[in-house]
Amino acid sequence: MTARPHTRGFTLIELMVALAIAAILLLIAGPSFTTFLRNSEIRSTSESLLNGLKAATAEAANRNRTVTFELTSATASDWKFWVLEDDGVTQKILQTYSKNEAGSSSKITVTPAGQLAVKFNGLGRVTIDPVNPDDHIRQIDITSVVAGEARPLRIIVDDPAPPAAGRPRGLRLCDPDPALAALSDPRAC
Repeated sequence: MTARPHTRGFTLIELMVALAIAAILLLIAGPSFTTFLRNSEIRSTSESLLNGLKAATAEAANRNRTVTFELTSATASDWKFWVLEDDGVTQKILQTYSKNEAGSSSKITVTPAGQLAVKFNGLGRVTIDPVNPDDHIRQIDITSVVAGEARPLRIIVDDPAPPAAGRPRGLRLCDPDPALAALSDPRAC
């Protein structure tokens, strides 16, 4: 009897088993990956808004002039900030941002509803009209347009209530989950 030569490679059964295992792993990891992607888009959008707001405050302080941060709509995270030229009418746009840079699956909700702008004075602080204190953006909630388990975030622009002890004042990014607040987590709003 002659010895059969050793062949290299996989049998069809081994290949089918490997494909079945890969398919099961993809089915298990798929929902976690989509949640991860949604959370990443929410985080990117939140950070772009927060960075724009911080840049506007810094620009106001550097120029010692009023700088206006403005959203393009009440649901899109596109923004710009600008300063008025010396003529008092013409806007000089200093920086812009398109939501397509961070992802288009996130949406924003502004409080108070309908307010799209906030002005920062020459000290970099929010300009508040004493007659109408709600004439500017106070907070921005960032969520996903796709229903699911994505974690929403919130940007506090102007907090009318003083923050709790140990919480930072001014612009801040936080998590609106009430469970975090109950735990006194520093990420909570």
